[in-house]
Amino acid sequence: MAFKDHLEAICSSVEGAILSSVMGYDGIAVETTEQGAPGLDVPSLLVEYTALLGQVRSAATVLQSGSVEELVLSTERLTVFSRPLTADYFLLVALAPGANWGKARYLMRITAPRLRSEL
Repeated sequence: MAFKDHLEAICSSVEGAILSSVMGYDGIAVETTEQGAPGLDVPSLLVEYTALLGQVRSAATVLQSGSVEELVLSTERLTVFSRPLTADYFLLVALAPGANWGKARYLMRITAPRLRSEL
């Protein structure tokens, strides 16, 4: 199964999913699936979120708290989840308000090993 198939499966299974992406920590998207993100600058979101995740990873290293397993950023109009896949890549899912966070997190957890095996 291709990256796009996995990402589309996440988006189609979670009501309120806006996008899912396999990203490199360098800010370059490997593959992205959008379900409709009106008024959202998706390329900028992905790059800025990658920078934020990089800062969190650095802080975790400095604090010797272990590796980042999940990062959640919730704002008025968007909730973004990330889960590391490898040292170089991570999975990102963005949800609209009221979306099912639990289902999104579950699907990310079970999809991550499949994506990892394809990297």
